[in-house]
This record gives sequence, C-alpha cells and structure tokens, in this order.
Amino acid sequence: MIEFIDVRKAFGPKVVLDGVTVTVQKGEILYIIGKSGAGKSVLVKHLLGLIRPDAGQIRFEGQDIAGWRERDFYPLRKRCTMVFQHSTLFDSMTLLENVALPLRKHRGLSHADSLVAARETLRLVHMESMAERSPADIGDGLRKRVAIARALTIEPEYVVFDEPTTGLDPISARRVDALIRRLSDETGVTSIVVSHDLRSIFGVADRVVMLYQGKVLLDGPPAAFRDSADPVVRQFVRGDPEGPMEL
Repeated sequence: MIEFIDVRKAFGPKVVLDGVTVTVQKGEILYIIGKSGAGKSVLVKHLLGLIRPDAGQIRFEGQDIAGWRERDFYPLRKRCTMVFQHSTLFDSMTLLENVALPLRKHRGLSHADSLVAARETLRLVHMESMAERSPADIGDGLRKRVAIARALTIEPEYVVFDEPTTGLDPISARRVDALIRRLSDETGVTSIVVSHDLRSIFGVADRVVMLYQGKVLLDGPPAAFRDSADPVVRQFVRGDPEGPMEL
C-alpha cells in the first residue's frame, strides 16, 4: 500500500498541493487526473524522492519516506519505477541494448545474459521482432512500449506512468492502454497513471483521483466521474472549455 497523507508542496508563492491525501491499493490501476498544472506529476514524483514535500507523509508499505535521504531511495526505486512522459532511449543503442542496460546495472547480469532477459521483456510488450532496430527508426508509440519494457526489467511491484499516451496517435494510445491493463492483470503490478486522456481513464482505470486547486476533488471508480453532478468534474469529463475550471 502507498499513502500520501496531507501532502503539501509549493514552489515559491504557488501552492501546488494543499493537503492531498490519496491511498493506492496493491494491484490496482489508479489514475490521477486534473488540468495541466494541477499537481499530478508533482504528487507522484514524491514517491520516488524526486520531489520532497513541504509537509505531510508519504508512506510506502507503512513506512514514512518523506524525510529519507537520496541514498535511502535506491532500494525503493528497484521496487517502484517510473515511465516518464518522454521515452528517453539511447539512439546509439538498439532497442534490445536499451532494455538490457538496467539488467546489467541493477541486477548484475552479464552482457550475454542481459540480452537474453531483455529479449524476453520485449516479448511482453510485443516488440521482440524489432529488437535490433534503433529508437530513431520507430514511432513514438513503439518507443513508449520499449520504455515500459525497460522499466519492467527490474521486476518492479509498482510502476508510475507519467502521461503515457500524450503525443500518441489514437491507435498507439489504445495499445499502450491495453498494455498497462494486461500488465496489471497478468503480473499483478500496481500502476499509478498520471493522465488527462479520457478514453484511457474510462477504459483502463480501476479507480480515479481528480486534483483541483491543490486538493482531491473526487476519488472513486470511473463510473463516479461519469455520474458526478459536480460542475468541475462534468466540465473535465465533457472537455468543455466553458465552465468553472480554466482548461
């Protein structure tokens, strides 16, 4: 279980998180939504120690990690990894070599063994046939799948996805959605997904949390968002530029 308890974070005079409390249950796919600048990515980066809270607790399986030093996060980052919005792959390496890299660095595998394990991980994301290609030779959607494969090499229990479908064409986006759903169903990995993609939210999420003005506006299953009478929620779900929230 992961718990964000009364988390507060400001950058200068701008308050981004103003007492946010969210619980992530093991094995679920939790989507965190809200308009740009609502603090979605800021919240999840606290979990990996990339940002430190001004106040509140970040509890990972019962232990408060808010005050940890940088080196304290090293073992946690082997259990919880992040797939960033922009798939940063090394163009000087093949896709297979990109995925093999953390296997050598974090799991201590030999070069040969890391390539064998990397090929198997690429198979999980249906990219094995492209293993010898360069990242420069494939599209954004395929690079995203390789980035997910690379994150999976350390066999994490938790994966944080930061805007995984942003910039993708509709077909590639739905394939990434299906991959996140399948990984949860088949491996039991817990997924925290930062997104504003409505098709992803209603097609993949087990539960959704909406941030608004630094607080949790609504926390519930996707159906709760479809049925909500709250004007801010309805505006977001409908994608309507006219309403109480500045989109």
